[in-house]
Amino acid sequence: MFVRKLVEKASKTYGSNSNNSLKAEDVSAHLAFHYGIPSGSSVMAYDSIQQILAIATKDGRIKLFGRDNTQALLQSDEAAPSKFLHFLENQGILLNVNTNNNIEVWDIDAQILCHVYMVNEEITSFAIIRRSLFMYVGNCLGDVSILKFDQRQRTLLCMQYRIPFLESHGAAGFGGQVPVMHILPQPMAETRRVLIVFRDGLLSLWGIQESKALFTVGSIQLSSIPETREVVSACWVSMFGNKVAVGYSNGDLFLWSIPVISENNATVMNKKEIYAAPNIPFIKLNLGYKLEKIPINSLRWVVSDGRVSRLYVNGFSDSGAYSLQVIILNDNSESRTIKLALPLTEPCLGMEIISSFNDGNKQKKDVLALLLKSGHLCLYVDSDIESFLLKSQSKSTPSIPNHIIVRLPYYESRITAAKLYASSLPSSGPTEEDTLCLPDKFPHFLSVDKRENFVLASTRFEGFTKIKRLYITGHMDGAINFWDASFPILLLILSVKPQQGEEENASGSSVTALHFDFSSQILICGDQGGLVRILSFKKEQFSSETMFSFLQAKHGAYNIQTIKLKGAILSASINTESKHLAVGTDKGYVFVIDIKGSSILYQKQFPTEIYSGTISLQFENCNHNGYVKNVLLIATEDSSVIAVEGDTGNDLNNNGVHTKKPARCLLMQTLDISSDGVCTAHLQELTQEKHDKDNTTKHSVILLCSEKAVRLYSLNHAAQGIKKLHCKKKLSGHCCFASVVSSHSSGVGLALLFVNGKLEIRSLPDLTLLRESAVRGFTNPSMKSFQNSNGAICCSSDGEFLMVNEDQEILFFSILLQKAVNRNLEPISRIYQRGIAMPQDSYSNPVNTQKEKKKGIFGMVGMGSKSKNREENNSEVSCSYTVEDLSAIFSTANFQFTVETMNTSAKDENVELDIDDINLDDHIDKPKGRNFSALNKQNLGKKFQEFKGLLKPKSEDKLAAGKEKIEEEKSPGSVDHIKKKYGYSTANETYIPPSIAKERLNDNSRKLQETGARSSEMQDTARSFSSMAKELLRVSQK
Repeated sequence: MFVRKLVEKASKTYGSNSNNSLKAEDVSAHLAFHYGIPSGSSVMAYDSIQQILAIATKDGRIKLFGRDNTQALLQSDEAAPSKFLHFLENQGILLNVNTNNNIEVWDIDAQILCHVYMVNEEITSFAIIRRSLFMYVGNCLGDVSILKFDQRQRTLLCMQYRIPFLESHGAAGFGGQVPVMHILPQPMAETRRVLIVFRDGLLSLWGIQESKALFTVGSIQLSSIPETREVVSACWVSMFGNKVAVGYSNGDLFLWSIPVISENNATVMNKKEIYAAPNIPFIKLNLGYKLEKIPINSLRWVVSDGRVSRLYVNGFSDSGAYSLQVIILNDNSESRTIKLALPLTEPCLGMEIISSFNDGNKQKKDVLALLLKSGHLCLYVDSDIESFLLKSQSKSTPSIPNHIIVRLPYYESRITAAKLYASSLPSSGPTEEDTLCLPDKFPHFLSVDKRENFVLASTRFEGFTKIKRLYITGHMDGAINFWDASFPILLLILSVKPQQGEEENASGSSVTALHFDFSSQILICGDQGGLVRILSFKKEQFSSETMFSFLQAKHGAYNIQTIKLKGAILSASINTESKHLAVGTDKGYVFVIDIKGSSILYQKQFPTEIYSGTISLQFENCNHNGYVKNVLLIATEDSSVIAVEGDTGNDLNNNGVHTKKPARCLLMQTLDISSDGVCTAHLQELTQEKHDKDNTTKHSVILLCSEKAVRLYSLNHAAQGIKKLHCKKKLSGHCCFASVVSSHSSGVGLALLFVNGKLEIRSLPDLTLLRESAVRGFTNPSMKSFQNSNGAICCSSDGEFLMVNEDQEILFFSILLQKAVNRNLEPISRIYQRGIAMPQDSYSNPVNTQKEKKKGIFGMVGMGSKSKNREENNSEVSCSYTVEDLSAIFSTANFQFTVETMNTSAKDENVELDIDDINLDDHIDKPKGRNFSALNKQNLGKKFQEFKGLLKPKSEDKLAAGKEKIEEEKSPGSVDHIKKKYGYSTANETYIPPSIAKERLNDNSRKLQETGARSSEMQDTARSFSSMAKELLRVSQK
C-alpha cells in the first residue's frame, strides 16, 4: 500500500506530460551500421562474378562483403539459423534457406527481403542450375522439386516438373523414403543431367528430358561388417562430370565413376571405366578420418591456371575431433597420396575460394576462406597451398603456408575501456565531406597482407575538419586512441602510447577507466596497475563548427602527468571549479588529487559487504543544512550512495543511502527537474555552459541504475544520509548497461540494455517505458566481452550506441530519431555493381579451369587414353538445352499426382467400359509415370528378358482366347445385329421394349463377369511379376 501511494505521488509530481519531455515518437531504435564479421556465423556463399562474400548467422542475419571494401548487413524478421546459402550469380539475388524450411529471397541491390517461399517438408538439399533462374530443392522424403525465380515479380514459382523418390531411387528393398543430401548438376550438361545423392549412399543420374534415372550406383554395403554409413558431403572432381567425390559419416571418402551419357542415351566412357564391378567406388581415399570416426562434412574441388587439381576435405565430429586436409588429385606417383593438413585450432564450418586484391599493386589473388566455429574467418593464399603440394611431390619438406585471422583493422591490442562523445552543436545538414566516397581509402578488411590489416599508430587522418562524434578507446597494451566516429568506419585522429618511464607498470597497463572533461580539455586515463595518466590538451577557442577542434592541433600539443595509486582504477571525475580530480579504485578507495601539483589531497576507503569497487564519482553543489556545499557523490559497486565534502573529504552523514538487497551498480547520474516536470541531465558534452546552481527553481535527484532496478533519490536528502525515494522501477531481466540520452528537440531518457539483447528506452523522471527493441546478435554465447560494459559498450549523449565484440565486429546502434547523425552510408554499403558482364567460360570453379592432366591414378578417371576419346567426350557433353528449352520442360508436368489421377477417373466415370480398351501387349511403350527405373537394366537385362519370355506366351494366349469369344458375340457383320444392339427391331421380329431391355441387361452383366475374371488374372500376373522383380534385385545385390 505504501509503495503504491509512493508511485502515485511520484507520477503526479514528476509526470512526463510536458511537451518538452522525451516521447515515444522521438525514439527510433535501429542498427545504423555493422562493421566486421557477425558473431554466430555458420554458413558462407560466394558470387564469383560480383565478388561478393555472404556469411549467414544463427540468428537470421546475413553479412555481405563486396568489392572496394564495401559492407552491408541484412536482417530478417525471422531469427532462424541458416542451412543453405546460394547466389544467383550476377543477378543481385541471394537465396537463404533457414531451419524453418523457408526460402528467403534477398535483393542485394536494394538490400531488402522481397519474397519468402515456405515449404512444408524439411529441406535437406538445395542447388542452383548455373546461369539460369532455376533451382533444385530436395526434401526429407527423397523428392526433388524445381523452383524458378521470377525476375519481374521478384518471387519464387514452383514448376510442374518434379523428380519423385520412387522414380529416382526406387522403393524396392527400402522400408521408407531416403532424404536427398546433395543435388549436383552434371558439368558440361547442367541443363540435361543432374546427379541426386541420397543419404543411404545411392547416386542417381537423372535425365531431365528423359524424365527417368539413367544410371544408379553406390547403394551396396562395401564391407562384410555391418556399419552405419550415411552420405554427408559430395562434389564433382571432374570438369566433364565423370567422377564425383562423396564423404560419409563414418569417415570414408570415395570417388565414384559417373558415365557421360549422350543425347541418344549412349554411354560415353573410357574402356577402363567399364563397370565390371558395379556399385564399387573407383577410388577409396584413406586420409585418417575413418580411423577417428570423423564425418566428412564438406568437400571442395579446385583446379587453377593449368596446374594440379586439389580436393579440400573438411571434417569434424561432435566429440571435438576435427581435421581439414588438402590432397592433390593429379599425383604422378601412384604409390602415395600428397596431402597437407592445415593447422587449425578449431573446427571449420565452411570454406569458399574468394578473390582478394593487394592494395599495393592490385594483384588479384585466390584465397581460401575458412569460417571457423568461433565465427572468425581464416584466410589462406591458395597458390601457397598449391606450391606446398607441388614441392611435396619431390619429397622435399616445404614450410607450412601462413594464414591470416581476419580482425578489425583498427588496433592490434583489444579495447578494454571506451567513451563516445557527441557534439552538442545541432547539425546543419549534409556537407561536402559527408558525401565523400571513402571505402577504398580504408584498410581492406579481407586482405591477406598483414601490413594492410591495421591502421598504423603513426597514421593520422586530417581530411575532416568537422568531427560530429569522438570515440576514445583504451587498450590492453596501455595505448589511447582518438577516433572520428562520425562516419561508421573509425578514422584514427591521434594515438598516445605509454611512455618509456611506464615500462615498470607494463604488466598492469591495461586501461580500465577513461574520463574526458570538455571545459578543461583534460583526459583522465587509469589502468589495471593503478597508474593514472592526466593528458592536458592545448586549450583553444571553440569555433561555431566543432567542439573537438583541440584534436586538430599537431602532435605533441598535450602534456602528460602520471601518479600511482592503489588498486585498479574504475572511475574518475573532475571538479572544473577547483581543478580537483577524484579517482576510485576496485579496493574501495577514493583519492582526490590536485591536478596542477599532481599531489594527493586526501584519500578515503569505503568497504562494502559484497562488492568493493567504486563505480561512479561526481562533484555536485547541493543544499546541506541550509548551506550550499560542494559535495562528492560516491556510488559503490553494491549500489550504495555516499556523500562527502568535496574539498576536505569530511563525512556529511554517518550511513549514506543503501538498498535493501545489494545489486551491482551500473550508473549514477544527477538530474535537474523543473517545477513543470522538465528533466535535464548534467551531461557536460551537451552544453559548454555551466549548470545552473540555483536550486530554488529546480529539484536535483540522483539516478541510480543497478542490474535489477532503477531508483531516483533526492540529492539534498542523500547528502544528509536520508533515503528519500522519489521513483523506483524493478527491471524484468538482467541489465548489463545503462546510459542517459538526450535529444536536442526534447527531454532526456534512459536506455537500458539487457544481457538477452533487449533494449528498453524509458522517459525521465517517471521511468515510463517508451519503446522496447532488440539488438540482434547480442545474445550469442561467443560475445563474452559484451558482458563487460567498460570496453565493449559505450553510448553518447545523443543516443548512439557503439558496441565492440573484441576484435571481430562493431555495431553502430541509434536510439533517437535524428537526421544527419552519421555521414553518408551509401558508398560503404553499395554491394552490388551493375553492368558487370557474365564471363564466357564454361564449367568452372571460382578460379580458372583447364583440361585435366592424364597422369596418376586420378588422371585416368574420366579421361580417355587417346585424344580421340577426349574429343568425343567434349563433343558429347557440350550438348545442352537453352534456358528457353529448360523452361518449357520444367513447365510441363512429367508425373501425375494422385489427386490428378482421381479427378481424371471422376470425369470418365460415365464412359462404358469395354474389354477391348484393356491392352496387354508388351511391345507398346509405357507412358511416363512410375516405373522400375531404379533397377540396373544393364545388369538385369537378360534375366528380365527371360522372365518376360515366360510371361508373354501365357498372356498372349489368354488375350487371344478372350478376343475370339468377344468377336463371336459381337460380330458386326449383320445389319440385324446392329439394330438389335441399339434397341431397334429386326426384320424377323417386332419392337418389344421389355425384351430388348432384358437382353441388354444380360449382355452387360456378362461383360462385367468377363471383365472381373480378366482383372483377377491381371492381378495375379502383376503379383508374380513383382515377386520375381524383388527376387532378382536381391540376387543382384549379393
